[in-house]
Amino acid sequence: MNNIFVVKTVPEEFTKKPLYQDKHVWDLFWQLKRYYKKPFNFYLLTNDTAAIHQEIKIIDVSKYKLDGWWNKMLLFHPEIDKEGTNLYFDLDVTFHREITELDKFVYPGMITSVYCYWKPIDWLDLSKQPKEIQEDPDMRFPSFYNTSVMGWQGGTLTNIWNDFKEDQDYIMTLYRGNDDYLGHVHLNKLKALPRNIAYSQYYGAEVGSEFFPRDKEIKKREDYYIRLLNGPGKN
Repeated sequence: MNNIFVVKTVPEEFTKKPLYQDKHVWDLFWQLKRYYKKPFNFYLLTNDTAAIHQEIKIIDVSKYKLDGWWNKMLLFHPEIDKEGTNLYFDLDVTFHREITELDKFVYPGMITSVYCYWKPIDWLDLSKQPKEIQEDPDMRFPSFYNTSVMGWQGGTLTNIWNDFKEDQDYIMTLYRGNDDYLGHVHLNKLKALPRNIAYSQYYGAEVGSEFFPRDKEIKKREDYYIRLLNGPGKN
C-alpha cells in the first residue's frame, strides 16, 4: 500500500500564528479520498492536532523541534520514512483531477517534485533579477524546485536526513527553507514532475518561451491536476 504524508505543526512561540490548522488536514484528506484511487496509508506529522480518525496515522514530531516547513526534512528520517511509494503534499494544495498516476513519476533514490516552469529561465542568476530580489536576504539560494508536492521510494533517501541533522541549526539559518536547501545541496537527487501537472495560483504556469506560450495569469486551470498556493496568499 502506498503512503501519503502531510505536515501540520504549530510554532513553539505563541506570538507566531500557525500556518495550517486541523481543518486543512481534513480538507486534504477528503480530497485524496476523491482524487487518489489506490488504497493508501495517510500519515500526519504534527506536534499538535485534534484530527482523530481511524485512517489518519499520527506521527508526533515534537521532540525534533523543527520550525515550520523544515519539518518536511523528517520525511527522510529512517524512523518516519516508509517502505514503498511515498507521496507528500502541502496542506494548501488543491486537486482538480485524479492524481493516482503520480506514482509513475516516482523513482528510487530521487525526490520527484514540482519544477517552477513559471520562473524566468535565468532565475538562478541573481544579477539578472529585479533589484528587490537581488537585495532580499532570503533570495541568496534561488531554486527552480518547489516541494509542495514530493514523491520518493522509501528507504532510498535517508542520507538526506543524515546530512541535514549533522548541522541542522546552521542549515536552517543559512537557507530560507527546504526548497532552497535541497535545490543547492541535493540538486542531483531532484527530479521534475512533467509540465501540465502543477501550477501556481499566484505565479501562473509558464514563463513563456519559443516552445511554450506564456501563461502567468491568476486563474484556475482545470486542465492541470494540482494547484499550489505558494506566494502572498500563504501567509
